[in-house]
Amino acid sequence: MKKLALFSILCLFVSLNTQAQTKSDKVDLTWGDEATLESRSVFDDIIGTNESGIYILKKVTRGKLPVLIEKYSNQMKLIKSESLSFGKKKEERYFLFAAQIDQQIILFSTFLNNKERTRTLFAQTLNPTTLKLSSKLTRIASRKTYNNSLENASQFFFHQISRNEDKLLIYYDLPSKKEENKKFAYHVYDKNLNELWKKEATLPFESELIELIDFQIRKNGDLFLLSKVYEDKVKNRKKGKPYYRYQIVEFTNKGMDTKEYPVILQDKFLSEMQIALNANGTIICAGFYSNIGNSNLNGSFFLIIDAASKKITIKNFKEFGLDFITQNMTDKEKKQTEKKDAKGKDIELYQYDLDDIILRDDGGAILIGEQFYIRVTNYTTSQGNINSVNHYYYNDIIVISINPRGEVDWTEKIAKRQHTTNDNGYFSSYVLTVANDNLNFIFNDNIRNLTTSKITAGKYKGKIEYFTKKFKESVAVLVQLDSDGRQVKEALFNAKEAELLIRPKVCEQISDKVLIIYGQKRKVEQFAKVTFR
Repeated sequence: MKKLALFSILCLFVSLNTQAQTKSDKVDLTWGDEATLESRSVFDDIIGTNESGIYILKKVTRGKLPVLIEKYSNQMKLIKSESLSFGKKKEERYFLFAAQIDQQIILFSTFLNNKERTRTLFAQTLNPTTLKLSSKLTRIASRKTYNNSLENASQFFFHQISRNEDKLLIYYDLPSKKEENKKFAYHVYDKNLNELWKKEATLPFESELIELIDFQIRKNGDLFLLSKVYEDKVKNRKKGKPYYRYQIVEFTNKGMDTKEYPVILQDKFLSEMQIALNANGTIICAGFYSNIGNSNLNGSFFLIIDAASKKITIKNFKEFGLDFITQNMTDKEKKQTEKKDAKGKDIELYQYDLDDIILRDDGGAILIGEQFYIRVTNYTTSQGNINSVNHYYYNDIIVISINPRGEVDWTEKIAKRQHTTNDNGYFSSYVLTVANDNLNFIFNDNIRNLTTSKITAGKYKGKIEYFTKKFKESVAVLVQLDSDGRQVKEALFNAKEAELLIRPKVCEQISDKVLIIYGQKRKVEQFAKVTFR
């Protein structure tokens, strides 16, 4: 989902000639060569880096070879491209994911054994020069399956402590029947894919009543599982009452010991929550709460749980307030909201996802969320057929800064309107960079939103125009928030003249001083490397 961590672009104005270098004293910008965008493949991920270059993975949508690996130089020039296969005929495997552990790039694939009704996960290292897979096939894990669908392949997951760390976590669901408790297994491996330990666990909740939200792992291998536990199998909101709770389970001593941390707050409906681990052993829980239900937000909360006592040592809630909720609304929308508030009706934000928790150096945290929802419309063709259109909306970003005492220092809302159809928001959302006590958000915007008469100290007056993928109306922008929540918005480049739209969800940090931007211009693709001096 949307947790990208990049490093900041400060005071950067990108030349409208996309091959030009910037003259900024803050960064060097290097654009790679334009390349024809193949119709059979799509850029998926940056899977690794080393001193000699950057490794790109593309998924092949047509043809027998499912994966394409490309290596780019540090000047963003294409060095080599290689199509990969995973076994032949009866031994053919299904590619799943790739990871970099230490300096090794490892590709994982699964094999379905119909006779034994098992699906097995395998790993192979990638030669960084030839881009060929090693002939050594390492068996990682195997799970029983009730059917032969490739959907079972998605039930293997991986988690790294961080890029280039020396441990890897693989986890997956174990088959369970109705009414049985949720079962899963996890394995921890070192950088050479030696298994350090494994654990099969049964959670004290029925499979149909629990939803796994997130894993967090310490460097020593201690594992924390965040889940959502429902009251009954009908996962629908009960008006005025919470119908689920969040639960944290800790696995220590190589999975032999467990602790449970129920997060129960009687008077609040926790609509969004994530966890983070402090170096001192405490668990930070933060997110949004509502007075109405799980699709709405009335404020933010911040909890610290002591790992030894399992007690909540710090608990704080902060209502957003009318001014924050109405920020970036038109005058008409603002008046309607104020009337509802005056009548005592609940005024809350709608459909925001909690994207990330950033730990502050002082023990506090910064919460970042984005409004996202899908709307479906139907229309009748001249032939009488009914067709559906999926509308994807990625709108305002909200940022809440919380100090170590759990008090909210400031809240801010970044104006953003993005509406596209039938594309899963391909060019929508944002990338986040963190550097020099600043938060930096980069996204595609409508160029009319840069009119100075509309913006005062980062606040908008009047209607905010939607980004709709039209080159002549689009611009890539940077919105920077300083440590006090003050925001400044600047243009990066004009999409009409560059004929380039960035894909924010796949842009990625590759080191402390370098981030990679990926963009498309009709049938052409292009990478850019931003290096911070």
